[in-house]
Amino acid sequence: MIRTYFLLLFFIGFFIPITYAQTTDDSLLFQNAQNFLNDKHYENAIIELNKILDVDPDNVKALNEKGNIRLIQGKYVKALQNFEKSLQFEPLNIVALNGYGTSQYFLDQYDDALDSFNAVLRIDRINTDALIGSGNVLLKKQQYDDAILFFNIVLEKESKNISALIAKANALSNINQYDDAIDLFDTVIKFDLDNIEALNGKGRIYLELKEYPLARDVFNDVLEIDMNNIDAILGMAELNFLEDKNIKAEQLYDKVLSIDPDNLEALIGKANVLENLGRSDDALRYYDEALEVDPDNLEASNGRDSVLEHEVSASLDLILIITIIGSVTSVFSFIIVMIKIKENKKLQERVLIADEQIEDLVDKFMKRQQK
Repeated sequence: MIRTYFLLLFFIGFFIPITYAQTTDDSLLFQNAQNFLNDKHYENAIIELNKILDVDPDNVKALNEKGNIRLIQGKYVKALQNFEKSLQFEPLNIVALNGYGTSQYFLDQYDDALDSFNAVLRIDRINTDALIGSGNVLLKKQQYDDAILFFNIVLEKESKNISALIAKANALSNINQYDDAIDLFDTVIKFDLDNIEALNGKGRIYLELKEYPLARDVFNDVLEIDMNNIDAILGMAELNFLEDKNIKAEQLYDKVLSIDPDNLEALIGKANVLENLGRSDDALRYYDEALEVDPDNLEASNGRDSVLEHEVSASLDLILIITIIGSVTSVFSFIIVMIKIKENKKLQERVLIADEQIEDLVDKFMKRQQK
């Protein structure tokens, strides 16, 4: 009995230091990650969290922290993956559910995001993050009154809640109440001079109002705080695009894509720039990449269709020119052009001009020649 007792003490004494050391190491790594986060050294913070996950892949806190950093960086696909993994271990974890919903929101998966926030509200009916998240989704679904109602519920409890103030300002901006929206953004900035969300919000309003110098000043303020802020870079890219500075716009979109290769706004924005520059093939490639990220994205789909229609129209314009020429050589030229179109793999793959359409064009041409 005494021997068993001593063996038990031995094992307890052996395991406690190991457990204590692991807990201490985790605590130190979390603190290091937080320090890097405070200094906006996001990748260094991720490295510290990865050290925890290398030893303990199921660490929900580390997964959630990593997901939140990816949200700050605007890397929404990676954020979604981290929160999804966290929920595999703790399906009712509120931090993970809110992060998952926020990621879905930024990826335009609005119904799914609303489901995630509702899951939180079933657990905690007054959860601030879920209320604001739900309001943001309703805002995207153009249910403005309901969205503002959610934000007001939060502001009734916490009048200085920065997230709710920013969300309400965004809602007001969407219903063209720009002055009220700017007032709310300025209120936030009084509390937090370097609040990037409020500054970017003001920049977006100035873009909408075509106050380009003011927009540029605000986005530059953001980039002085965080030179890699994706929203500010996107704002500057759009600003340059609107000013017909396509080369500069393309460089800025490239910078975003170097940080986040799956960024939908950057993929579509670059496609628009390339289309403006007459680089149709490259524009199509970026529209296709955007549709790989979000197959239902209407803007990318419409942009792609527009480029393809332009290509087909250009080919048919050549045919029309030839039909005007009434000589024998024009018939030969017409046939050559039709053959080229049929052999054009790009048009066949993307537009697929049917043989029946080509035959119809030939018949019409030949009838015109007979006249």
